[in-house]
Amino acid sequence: MFQKVTLLSITIFFVACEDYPVYTGYLSEQKKLSLACINIKTFDPKLTKPLQKSLSIYSNSACSYKLTGYIHHVDSCSNPQVKSLGADLNGYVRLEVGDDNNRLYRVQSDFKTDEDKAIQRVIEHIKKDLFVAIER
Repeated sequence: MFQKVTLLSITIFFVACEDYPVYTGYLSEQKKLSLACINIKTFDPKLTKPLQKSLSIYSNSACSYKLTGYIHHVDSCSNPQVKSLGADLNGYVRLEVGDDNNRLYRVQSDFKTDEDKAIQRVIEHIKKDLFVAIER
């Protein structure tokens, strides 16, 4: 019984520690967008696959709004100040939406160990913030 309680406590601790905030922002004069389509232009399969799955009803290669994004790992950072201070995270996931001329919206979430959870957090925010309901 003690082992089960200990295991549960450790699991809750690690799950709670991975609950990083999601940062969002509109980067243009137009403070609110309501999109019916998106052209997904990410090149990391770890990011592209969940985006295509979650946004499939909005995905359209002819759409003028482009969704770009990447996963940044802190260990690839060469800034000596960052290295000396250490980091409470291993990286972040960032998605940006823009048209041909401007970046219009950005969403980002940090992660310590669970990169997949960070990907899901930013996808959920982008869906909630930008897309109109489409019935198909």
